[in-house]
Amino acid sequence: MSTLALLVVVLLVLVVALVVGAVVYVVHRRPALSGPVTVGIATLSAVAAVLAVVVAAGSAGAGPAGPDRGTGHVRQQP
Repeated sequence: MSTLALLVVVLLVLVVALVVGAVVYVVHRRPALSGPVTVGIATLSAVAAVLAVVVAAGSAGAGPAGPDRGTGHVRQQP
């Protein structure tokens, strides 16, 4: 994983944590809405589902591994 991709993932995790925390705080301040834990878990689940789709779509473009990519086998020279 490149440094840029790792930085994007770290920033995405921080933003998701901030959003989930904000939702839990708002629901905690207004208990009539719902239980804070339930709303936080639902928000986290929705964001995780979207993130899983994005990661799956990104890794689908990588293509299959060739005989010398990731298997430890060395391609012989003719």
